[in-house]
Amino acid sequence: MKLYELTVIFNPTLDDNTVQQEIDKIEKQITGSGGAIDKIDRWGMRRFTYRIGGHNQGNYIFFLFKSNPGVTADIERSLRLNENVLRYLTILSPGLTPAAAKPIKPIEEEEGQFEDFTTQQD
Repeated sequence: MKLYELTVIFNPTLDDNTVQQEIDKIEKQITGSGGAIDKIDRWGMRRFTYRIGGHNQGNYIFFLFKSNPGVTADIERSLRLNENVLRYLTILSPGLTPAAAKPIKPIEEEEGQFEDFTTQQD
């Protein structure tokens, strides 16, 4: 199982009950296929930089879940067909802890690496 992040932007005209029903649908789809939800965050209404579907804002919901790779395609298919969803994005999560940084190797200057263009050649 892999850890995924899913952000869904719902139509801002939906009431809280309808948004909760949509969240429950997504949750059932994840758990029904053997996945497990770690966290669901309601980010609330956020303004857009540009209009999407005739709206200036949307209701953002964030899901963090573990699932098999094929399940995300099924979830995205149902979100694409849902008229209440303005946008969605599923990514493979980097995890809850940041990865250790790799040490950087300094570039050693080599003599003759750069040409000297200050002298004129006849």
